[in-house]
Amino acid sequence: MTTTLGEALGALPVWYQLLLVIVLGAIWGSFVSALCSRWPQGERVSDGRSHCDHCQTKLSAKDLIPILSFAFLKGKCRYCGHTIGVAALYIELAAAGIGLIAMLSLSGLQAVSAAIFGCLLLPLAVLDYQKLWLPNRLVLILALVGVLIAPLVTPDVSCLDRVLGGIGGFLSLEVIRQAFRITRKQDGMGGGDPKLFAAIGIWLGWQALPMTLLLSCLVGFGFMLLAYALGKNDANKLPFGSFLCVAAYILAVVRFAF
Repeated sequence: MTTTLGEALGALPVWYQLLLVIVLGAIWGSFVSALCSRWPQGERVSDGRSHCDHCQTKLSAKDLIPILSFAFLKGKCRYCGHTIGVAALYIELAAAGIGLIAMLSLSGLQAVSAAIFGCLLLPLAVLDYQKLWLPNRLVLILALVGVLIAPLVTPDVSCLDRVLGGIGGFLSLEVIRQAFRITRKQDGMGGGDPKLFAAIGIWLGWQALPMTLLLSCLVGFGFMLLAYALGKNDANKLPFGSFLCVAAYILAVVRFAF
């Protein structure tokens, strides 16, 4: 059945595949935007239709078309003319980009699975960036889905390697976190980072953990340089979980793309 599904996906015209992943990615990005906006405030995504943060008017369906609505409205509310925040647009573009990169770099079910991996990492990256929060529920979903479909992304990784990746990923960062707490008498890393690294280890195997950690540090260094250039540097609020998410997705795609 897997082969049949992979062949069916491959039989679709390339332009149709790319258009499909862009549309589905943008829709997922819209959901992630709503999730990351409402969940930290104790609200659910299902709690009614989105509204303008300025005039509180509920938005109609034509105002909620991912990416296109923002472009057509020129970044302003249809009802009060107030500027709309660009965070939702960035998240929608990122989600569309995740699927597009996977489809351009990989093929068949491997591309689909890599896109799913990236899409599951996205809300974690956004929430950690915005709130320094990595919800256990989302990390658990990432790990459980990894058990089911990670072999399609990294077929060369054995089940034992994934188990060791989960254990090693958690212990490596947890030891660092506890050591920093003991020596510096304060938290230098959130409790969600080791759990996230464990879930990534399940997806990519223990062999990928050192490179993931190295690449995440490089991503973080680039983030700090950009923040410093923009005058927004705050070394006490570095979203390391976001850096891990970016690094893990890059490695998942690059590993078999070349």
